Amino acid sequence: MKPIPRTNRKFEDVLLRIRDEIVQSNLQPGDKLMPEREMSEALQVSRTSVREALRILEFFDVIQSKPGEGTTLRKPNIANLLANFYPFFLLPASTNIELLEARKVLEGGIAVLAAERRTTAHIERMQAALEGLLSDDLDVQIQSDLDFHQAMSDAAGNKTLSDILFVVSDVFEKNLQSNRLHLFKMPGAKETLYNLHAAVIRGIIDGDAGKAKAALEQSLDYAIERINQSGFHRTSGHRRDAKRS
Repeated sequence: MKPIPRTNRKFEDVLLRIRDEIVQSNLQPGDKLMPEREMSEALQVSRTSVREALRILEFFDVIQSKPGEGTTLRKPNIANLLANFYPFFLLPASTNIELLEARKVLEGGIAVLAAERRTTAHIERMQAALEGLLSDDLDVQIQSDLDFHQAMSDAAGNKTLSDILFVVSDVFEKNLQSNRLHLFKMPGAKETLYNLHAAVIRGIIDGDAGKAKAALEQSLDYAIERINQSGFHRTSGHRRDAKRS
């Protein structure tokens, strides 16, 4: 770790240094961070600044501190992380809906090609991912949804379309995470999304492009409908309009 320039905000830079150390040293869950005193000396900042940074990381479940045992990295938990960040960094629902509409246009075409070009291996991957959509673990739900759409994109056999979808994978994943977190506790949402994804697979297995496309579009329409019904989009829309003005 390199010393932090005195002109910078200390606890923020401590956070950045810890992040860099985790990446560069390839630290894994269960690995220990440098003790507070040693970190303070290495970064040439006060122990108060180090303690504040560690407190923030612990709040967001990145680390775990135990007296006498030191500070260790925790296993990432997407559900807990999103639940903490959600109120601060939530995509406006109006933007979320636009992304869902964009996915509807793009993935509808992907579903059509997948129905024409799928292989047994593609179908097996989609079916494996499908089961995860019924999990009570939000992490598993989100990863299974990503795996499903990746498998369907691969089944379409069009690298350009696949690249267009996943070159913006960061936005795509944030959109999916936001939607899943939003729908996670809505009664019946998990089962409905499972059934709609299952219908997509049936269309692809049958080689029925129209059925696959319709089911895919219906699943995204369902997410749009539930977000609209929640009422959250009204406050988001006001915020977005205010930015424009």
